[in-house]
Amino acid sequence: MVGVRQFDEDEVIATALDVFWRKGLHDATMQDLAAATGVQRGSLYNAYGDKEAIFLRAFDQYAEQFLEAAGNALGQGDAAAGLKSFFEMIIVNMTDGAPPRGCLTTRTALDATISSAEVRQRVRDVLAGLEALVAKTISATPGRRSNADANRLARVIVTFTRGLAVMERAGYSRKQLKETAATFIDAVVGEG
Repeated sequence: MVGVRQFDEDEVIATALDVFWRKGLHDATMQDLAAATGVQRGSLYNAYGDKEAIFLRAFDQYAEQFLEAAGNALGQGDAAAGLKSFFEMIIVNMTDGAPPRGCLTTRTALDATISSAEVRQRVRDVLAGLEALVAKTISATPGRRSNADANRLARVIVTFTRGLAVMERAGYSRKQLKETAATFIDAVVGEG
């Protein structure tokens, strides 16, 4: 039947996400996507347009799931418990796989310097979403910080997560990353 897709779109996007996560937006090719998904390049072009359009669909799906998981993690107990759960989720997310897959948002942010404005905006949206979730957790701590302070601290915490992503790429182990995050949490929310 003409015009009817002969593949499962959710499966194709999930597989494409894995390709982009492993190779990055700029190093992944349409041939890589076709080989991984089992869908011919022409069909991918017809269905989605170009490689960036496929990436944006995959990244949007990832961002939604990632922010939901981050919100759930941050909602665990008080600010210290929420941050601990959040960093655990972040560290497991980037150290999964063999070899570890790293952080898709950070990888894309680094690629974004040569990407379109649309890709750069998607990265900023994810980071802003993370900041909002972290600020909400921090500001919910009774008597601890004003909303302005919580927002500034949230940006520092999100910036720290990007540093963890770089450390993971440099070969730091999951254990080392967790120890680093625990020290950071103590410094941020520890009793003063």
